[in-house]
Formats: sequence, structure tokens, C-alpha cells
Amino acid sequence: MISIKLYNPKSGETNYYEQQHISFGELKSVLKFNKTQSEDAAELKILNAKLDAGKLLTSAEEKKYVDLSGKDDVYLEMLETLVAKLFKNPKVTVESIDEGLSAEGMTTLKDILADAMGGIDADENHPAKK
Repeated sequence: MISIKLYNPKSGETNYYEQQHISFGELKSVLKFNKTQSEDAAELKILNAKLDAGKLLTSAEEKKYVDLSGKDDVYLEMLETLVAKLFKNPKVTVESIDEGLSAEGMTTLKDILADAMGGIDADENHPAKK
């Protein structure tokens, strides 16, 4: 089961949403997202190690380094879209997530993915569990 609390700035209320069933196809989407993000992080780590060792990057490596270094916003958009799809609720959208999550939203979204994969959230500050 996954759950999220979203503040609605128009009504001033905080609404709670949950989804009991995560399909196998949705789980595959979560795993694919995690794999993409992990592979990019590993590649960036390798390029950073090369730079730290005082080695020059090739032109292709420089381009890859720049692309990977500036990808946080891309991951966030992918994460929001994925979470919105998991809830299958017309009120849980990328827009409602943008407007309704607090500044700790990234942690909340990652916790939702962990919950979707059957993980147990050890963080007691998870907003949807308060």
C-alpha cells in the first residue's frame, strides 16, 4: 500500500490518498526508474573519480558529465509522474504533488516508491504516516 498527504492551497485542507494495489507493470516501472537513476549515478561517480585522479575527460565524457550533473530536475519530473500514475486517482497529479507537498517532498516521493516495492519506511517523519 502507498499513501500520500497533499495540501490543497485552494481549499486550505490537507487530503489523504492511498492506493492498496500496485500492479506488476507498475512495479516494473518503479524498478526501471530506480535502475536508470542508479546507472547514471554510477557513471557520474566514475567520471568524478577520473577527474579527482587528475585525468582529463574526453569530449564525449565531458558531455556525459555535464548531462549527468544536471539531471536532478529530470529525475524529479520522472518521479512525480511515476508517483501520480501509481495512485490512479485524478486528484493525485503532478500539479497537485507540486502544490501539495512540503519542501521535504523528495523524501516523501522516494518513500512512496519504496512502499510500492514492498519496503517498510523506517523514517518516522514520513508525512503520509503522521
